[in-house]
Amino acid sequence: MNDSIARRQLPGGLWEARTGEQILDWAREVGLISGLCEEERLTAMRLGAFAALIVPQAAAVDTELTAQWAAFVCLVDDQLDRSEFGTRPDEVGAMFGRLLGVLTEDGPVRHETGVEAALADLWRRTAPRMSAAWRARFVADYRDFAQATRREAEARRDHVRLSLDDYLVQRRSTITALPMADIVECTADASWPGLLPRETRVRALRLAAADVAGWTNDLASAATDLHRGQDNLLSVLAREHRCSADQARKQAVSMRDNRLRDFHLLATELAEGVDVPPGEREQVRRCVAALGCFVEATLHWLHGTGRFETRWLPDST
Repeated sequence: MNDSIARRQLPGGLWEARTGEQILDWAREVGLISGLCEEERLTAMRLGAFAALIVPQAAAVDTELTAQWAAFVCLVDDQLDRSEFGTRPDEVGAMFGRLLGVLTEDGPVRHETGVEAALADLWRRTAPRMSAAWRARFVADYRDFAQATRREAEARRDHVRLSLDDYLVQRRSTITALPMADIVECTADASWPGLLPRETRVRALRLAAADVAGWTNDLASAATDLHRGQDNLLSVLAREHRCSADQARKQAVSMRDNRLRDFHLLATELAEGVDVPPGEREQVRRCVAALGCFVEATLHWLHGTGRFETRWLPDST
């Protein structure tokens, strides 16, 4: 029986539990987590459900790969946000230098640390399935994320408060949405044809997806960010517009909703073949649908994930 058909016949809770156990087993094996608290928090993130929403028609192996990539992204982010490590830019830069080395090395290398071992395993199972152009784009997107995250660490160390415009530019990169959208091209079997990702409308669509993901994430994580003294969209809006936290939240929701409308407008144009060569229209429609699933899944997941619950704050564990 086809894996995707079998999955649809399973009750949602059972499928999520099975995928969640597989994520835990993988994270333990590669050394991303250790200890009961980290295991409980990873389970509470509900990444199995997230992956099933991202690639609803995928085979089980691709759903699991999507979930494992999501776990890697979240757990790397946690290293930066949940400890003083995220305020030490030289160490942050060194870590990302090693991770970028994993993506660009030519031969097999043994990686000992958790994040490097995890990325090496994920890349080994992903990169050979994709074109050289896709691999170059993923590395470029991940490098942009790495550089923006190092700048974020510098700002945290120096207690720099960014303007709204500067924050929005930085957040577009630090959310890791573009590398994750690249992964969805692989696991959903929906890669952009030819050089199309350079086309203005496709680039605008991908940037809109990143903004929606970043701003929705900030809405979900506002309480924990406030506890840690870290800026996010709501605190930047409150500071720049000299308004209350409630008013800042309303502004952030309005911004996110407007950006989501931008995404849907661009997606409709591309799906209808605007400026798309006739021979590439069917594949472009597949790509637009896959990216749309990623955006909708992100919205649903951020509404229901336990990742940002206050019980995971250092004072609460």
